[in-house]
Amino acid sequence: MDSTVDIKKQIEDNDYKRYTLSVVSGQERLVVENLIERVKKQSLQEDIVDYLVPIVPEVHYKKGKKYVKERKLYPWYVFVKSKMNEKIWYIIRNTPGVRLIVWAEVHPIPLTEKEYQDIIAQIKEKTDRLEHAVPFREGDIVLIKDGQFKWTQWVITEIDGNKWFLCINIEILGRPTSVMVPFEKVENVN
Repeated sequence: MDSTVDIKKQIEDNDYKRYTLSVVSGQERLVVENLIERVKKQSLQEDIVDYLVPIVPEVHYKKGKKYVKERKLYPWYVFVKSKMNEKIWYIIRNTPGVRLIVWAEVHPIPLTEKEYQDIIAQIKEKTDRLEHAVPFREGDIVLIKDGQFKWTQWVITEIDGNKWFLCINIEILGRPTSVMVPFEKVENVN
């Protein structure tokens, strides 16, 4: 009897802490929606107060066009900020899509504040930087789609992935001249 009381006491935590949930792949947002609905039905909105699926934007180029795509920073994980007790633990564990609460064999162990701030810093850094995949390589042949050299093909000599420009050598009056061209004005021929 004494050990049952001790376990319940271990699970009872009225301070807000952040917990990591391992979820079914590709269902991170659905898990959050399910959790919000279940918490609402049980009137526990004051106990579970925040949900996080770390998503960062990435810039890609396809056929010379730029588009932004979302990428999950931590696929298969959702983070929640909540108090913790038997009822909350039960609701989280039994939400469709939740596999387990990470580090919760006997009782859930929360993230440290530093671990959580590291996650937030990664999101901010990647969002500020807009990580992108450069669809070109030096030596590729590209077709210019705009301007006076429209529909001509040239070889890439240099790429500036941060500014989304590439350098090509164009012949003007029989002499090679370096020209910077934005990614969106060229198309890869290779």
